[in-house]
Amino acid sequence: MRICLCRRGATKIVELLHAELPEDEILECSSEEVADFAQRVEVLVPLIASVREKALASPRLRLVQQFGAGLDGVDVAAASRHGIYVANVPSGETANADSVAELAILLMLALARRWARAQENLREHRVGAPVGTTLMGKTVTIVGFGGIGRRLAKRLRSFDVRVVAVSRRGGGGTDEGEADRHVTVSALPEALREADFIVVATPLTDDTRGLIGSEALSCVKPGAFLINVARGPVVDREALLAALASGKLAGAGLDVFWEEPPDPLDPLFSLEVVATPHIGGATDRSLQEITRAVAANIDRLRRGEPLRNCVNAASLHAKTPPT
Repeated sequence: MRICLCRRGATKIVELLHAELPEDEILECSSEEVADFAQRVEVLVPLIASVREKALASPRLRLVQQFGAGLDGVDVAAASRHGIYVANVPSGETANADSVAELAILLMLALARRWARAQENLREHRVGAPVGTTLMGKTVTIVGFGGIGRRLAKRLRSFDVRVVAVSRRGGGGTDEGEADRHVTVSALPEALREADFIVVATPLTDDTRGLIGSEALSCVKPGAFLINVARGPVVDREALLAALASGKLAGAGLDVFWEEPPDPLDPLFSLEVVATPHIGGATDRSLQEITRAVAANIDRLRRGEPLRNCVNAASLHAKTPPT
């Protein structure tokens, strides 16, 4: 079977795929080459690349298997029209959610302890400054309480913080890893008013695009920090820029952006921003476990078995994967 990883230069992932699927041919393409390569392979494995109508109009393509959870770049409706399966690997089923949660804490600590200024002081031979902020005793509002949000809440327990969770359904519970308070999205303004740290960890959907915009940010207490480990467009870029420039937000930690890779000359980077290049899930264990899940689904496709985490299975229920 021919499989195309929709990213060039991801050497580690290619090696892992080869190890799991030694009899298959693993190709690589850039984001601009997806539509062309889709005509030549049975499986596309996107990472961040978009898979749209032009790529999906392929008589050979049988499966779009996301390397991870996010499917915002895949036109699932078009795939269904063309009889192509679309599947993902939910973050909670691998170490991906744990890895992203750990990175969120890194960004929180870097902002709280004014990491960039600390590095400047080292270069300028200054000691004992800057004065930072503790996480201890603060309120952390987690917007999106799926796999990543819950893993983050569990880890934050050791920092002695109060956790407020915001999700579509809301909920409750005080088990380990749960929030002190869990509210629905309708209570987002109130949850933001309480927050010293806001961590965005919700999937990008039509409902969440721009969720953290000017209206939401107007509710934030002065001096709060915002961390985004979800997808760039969940946060409105211009609203974030304005909140940082005015000082309403004391800083932002970003692992995701509106265009990736981001422009290093983006005005955001001249403000109180700590950034990483979308590496939340890029850890040894996360990559290994996602690769195994991806390979297992490709083997199911090969054997004509039902696919795991196939998001358009209902619309294709009359079809079975060809053998």
